[in-house]
Amino acid sequence: MKCSVEELGLEDEAEKSSNSLLGRGWSPGWSNADKALTDYVEQHLIDYVESRLKVGTSTSLLSPYLHFGELSVRKVFQCVQLKQLLWAKEENLIGKESVTLFLRSIGFREYSRYLCFNFPFTYERSLLSNLKFFPWNDNQVHFKAWRQGRTGYPLVDAGMRELWATGWIHNKIRVIVSSFAVKVLLLPWRWGMKYFWDTLLDADLESDILGWQYISGSLPDAHELERLDNPEVYWIIMFIETSAIELYVFPLLPQMKHAKF
Repeated sequence: MKCSVEELGLEDEAEKSSNSLLGRGWSPGWSNADKALTDYVEQHLIDYVESRLKVGTSTSLLSPYLHFGELSVRKVFQCVQLKQLLWAKEENLIGKESVTLFLRSIGFREYSRYLCFNFPFTYERSLLSNLKFFPWNDNQVHFKAWRQGRTGYPLVDAGMRELWATGWIHNKIRVIVSSFAVKVLLLPWRWGMKYFWDTLLDADLESDILGWQYISGSLPDAHELERLDNPEVYWIIMFIETSAIELYVFPLLPQMKHAKF
């Protein structure tokens, strides 16, 4: 016998608006996971090479399903690889490149597991000792401003507010907000990692560790701490693409609609 959420009484009236936003990034269930995978591979995968870095552009949104075990990496890999074989036969170069880049991102996820398995201490301290004595700024006021999306940097603030409201943000925005926290505010990377763990629908400890240590310069192949993914630069790029501001930033920061540039 199937019962709805309403019949089970699991959803309070005050929670409905918040839950509807969370539903944008994840609809629980194996059938929804299979549908999300099929729809993405058949309709959107071919555009991955061009759309993967565009903020506001829909990505696969498969990560929550992978996190909760509703999809396996093996199934995603096999489904995408079948499409790769088809496009190779058709000599579809854009499709082949999109598949290569998509599988590479899946590979990074598996690399994070290799890293944490062989170096289990990485969830609490840096893999490299180069930042062991770095004077991180343990400023709770700055940390709160970052969490609440009140830093004064539109792209950072929009990203953090989207994270709180929906439980998901684009990978490029994850890089920008984490870079801002670590390299501008000099907040300890572990603070950001733990906050992501608390708020992301696809919260993944190993991927989280890989991402935050990479941003802080704590991995052998990571960005140096001095290298900054400057939110002002990306804001200028988005300003040039006016539609990106209207579609992404304005809904999250409505006060920006009246700003003069």
